[in-house]
Amino acid sequence: MSKQDEGKRITVCVTAAGGYVGSSMVRNLLDRGYTVHATVRDLENPAKTSHLLSLPGAKERLHLFKADIYEQGSFDSAIQGCDFLINLATGMDPQRGFVDPVIEGTLDILRACKKSKSVKRVVHISSIGAAYPLNEEGQHKELLDESCWTPLDYITRKSSDMGMYCVSKTLAEQAALRYGEEEGIEVVTLLVAMVGGFSLAPGFPSSLSIILAPVTGNRACYETLVSSQFLMGSMLLVHVEDVCNAHIFLMEHPSAAGRYVCCSDSVTMADIADFFRRRYPETPLVFGDKEEDRLEKLVPFSSKKLTDLGFSYKYGMEEIYSDSFECAKQMKVL
Repeated sequence: MSKQDEGKRITVCVTAAGGYVGSSMVRNLLDRGYTVHATVRDLENPAKTSHLLSLPGAKERLHLFKADIYEQGSFDSAIQGCDFLINLATGMDPQRGFVDPVIEGTLDILRACKKSKSVKRVVHISSIGAAYPLNEEGQHKELLDESCWTPLDYITRKSSDMGMYCVSKTLAEQAALRYGEEEGIEVVTLLVAMVGGFSLAPGFPSSLSIILAPVTGNRACYETLVSSQFLMGSMLLVHVEDVCNAHIFLMEHPSAAGRYVCCSDSVTMADIADFFRRRYPETPLVFGDKEEDRLEKLVPFSSKKLTDLGFSYKYGMEEIYSDSFECAKQMKVL
């Protein structure tokens, strides 16, 4: 039996499938021959679904379901009968709450997996923001790896939307891992760095707005970029295609377990400025040259746990930034 034919016998549920990572995830799974149950928040809006329905293999092997992380029980039907779950759903609505609803929504999805009696493993997207290499006093550790957990008291004192987002990702990941251990469900988490690269989804991805802020001139996004750089000890990047490949790799690998850092490169504001001067000299830098925005010391990261398992990254900083820049031009952001 070919790998494509074998894949057709396996059904994968992808939550938040209409978004930046989700759309590419669905395409990658369909390309590999899997049947996909994809959840979106609004089935009636073609702008949210047409880019998925037009993918090769979608007519035969893609099934769309309406679900929302803020609505308990809404994922049950999508997960029923699936062999694996790739959970990309998260809450980004400050009006509805960053923390408690996101944790409860994550647990609701895992409860649906348990009720299904068919899901063999959950690969849950977390964030590198759940692994800040800091102690409670805000001092950097020597290395960012899977042993790092974001110090919640320190981040909460920052009291920004970005800080609360990191708190919610940290607590949701901890809740997912704990639920898996207590209920006997395989839960693997991926600590994903700032994502770049081309987008299949409508709308310009927020992560691209952040990493391209030095040339778009979006001040709020630039401040997020600088803040992230100082908190992480560098700016950590990964290409959207590597993110998708890593999720699917961990879904398929029999011995995958626990947390994994998903990051292919680290850069500083100086590296970003140098890249644009060299690669796109006709594009002026709006931000990026201030001395106070530059780091004195870099904190190295390790993705060794993932690569030791056999995974390999295909893209580094050059491809991430050039693909992100070309995407921004295509979407008329630049």
